[in-house]
Amino acid sequence: MSIVVRSTRGGVVGGPEAPSGRVRPGVVRPRVGADPDNMAPTNAISGPECSNQVQVLSFGMDTLHISLHVELSEDLLLLSEMAKEEAQESPTREDLSPLPPFLGQNLMMQAKGARGGVYEFLAKSDDLVVKWKRPTRFKVAPMVVEFSSLLLWRLGGGGWPAVDAVLAWAREVFPGGCEVRVAMFHQCADVQGWVPALADLGGIVKRADSLDVWDADGQKYEEEGLRYRLAKGERLGTVAAGRSNRVRMSIYDKTVELKKSGKEWFRDVWAQNPSYNPDLPVWRVEPQYGREFLHKYRVETLADLRAHQDALFRYALAWFSWRERQATDLAHPQRWPLIPAWVALEKSRPVSEALPPARVAAPQLKQLAQMAEGCLSTFMAKTGETDPVAALERIQAIVRLQKGAEGMREVLAKKRQRYAVASTGAAWAGREALAQVADARRVRGEGVGALYDRLRQWKAGPLGAVRESRPLPNAVRP
Repeated sequence: MSIVVRSTRGGVVGGPEAPSGRVRPGVVRPRVGADPDNMAPTNAISGPECSNQVQVLSFGMDTLHISLHVELSEDLLLLSEMAKEEAQESPTREDLSPLPPFLGQNLMMQAKGARGGVYEFLAKSDDLVVKWKRPTRFKVAPMVVEFSSLLLWRLGGGGWPAVDAVLAWAREVFPGGCEVRVAMFHQCADVQGWVPALADLGGIVKRADSLDVWDADGQKYEEEGLRYRLAKGERLGTVAAGRSNRVRMSIYDKTVELKKSGKEWFRDVWAQNPSYNPDLPVWRVEPQYGREFLHKYRVETLADLRAHQDALFRYALAWFSWRERQATDLAHPQRWPLIPAWVALEKSRPVSEALPPARVAAPQLKQLAQMAEGCLSTFMAKTGETDPVAALERIQAIVRLQKGAEGMREVLAKKRQRYAVASTGAAWAGREALAQVADARRVRGEGVGALYDRLRQWKAGPLGAVRESRPLPNAVRP
């Protein structure tokens, strides 16, 4: 059996129906499909390392980064600088940091900072990684705290006792309080009784642009070698899709990863589930949410995260789903039935409300002014109008005939609510932005200076308002 990747709007990978030739091992963004709850699951799975039933052994928070927004004191920064110098001279390349201990363990200052020098100071313990900096031109948080996976799982409770412990430590560092935001968040669900193979890649349906695949040894599959590796029966290691600053899904053999990372303690977590079989492999499904994605869906604070953690997981399972490939319906992969592992993952979490509505970025005034200039000049060219003020009055009259005054007010009210802006001063700000565009284009010598001079001088109200002192053009007179 061979596997070939086919890029289609349906988001299909592999299968005997796919054309031969050199293609990329990825899945393009599929059309938005039906809710996975509406899919009919299959009842059987196969494979030498699969059991008769898929079990979700554990679910929880595996990675959490929070940002602390507060003005750092000069005393803390001075002591940090001294501790860093001591660490640079120490044989161990670390020294005691000025931060208080966390759960009885000291945070050790490192000789180097983090993120390419953005954060000057870096302190670590077995439970936390803390990064902080002096005020700079970079628009990043003054301090970031990263939770270790060991801390999140050791204290139990889905990771929230660890969050409470870190917040108590932060109150000790900043008695006056600080603003806490979620910077990065990873969930994980460990599944036993399911071992995906290269031949199963054709059932992946996702909304990401690409798919990355690695073997069990960590070697990434290349385009030319995908069919060859499948023919050899090589074992799949990792499948990942998405972007780390937005949303990303990683699926990998956790039993292999434990040996590489030394996190053998995680077997004790699985052993708490009576269904755990130490002789079978465990695969991890790990959705990862970056700051850009969390901000878009209004997950800003830890309270927001606690309220929407189940909704985030269900979003990820719909954003990236693994299905039973149906050769008779290749045009609609979102209608394929989910594999048993995905059904078990969905049933493992309680049904929750959907995520809050995504934020809609309001257009910049300069962009709106450029768009308005383009529309106005096109209108004047098609109608033969030479006076921009008269052209604007004519446009306004046409709009009033089509929508009416009440209709236009309703449209404006909806857009103000959508972009969360007030109307006060917006019209004048728009005229100023248009004037700036006019100045820039006049410098470039594009020959539209006269039009913009008239617009800049027109101060009788919002752009497009009809002057009562001027009669309507005959062409649009009711």
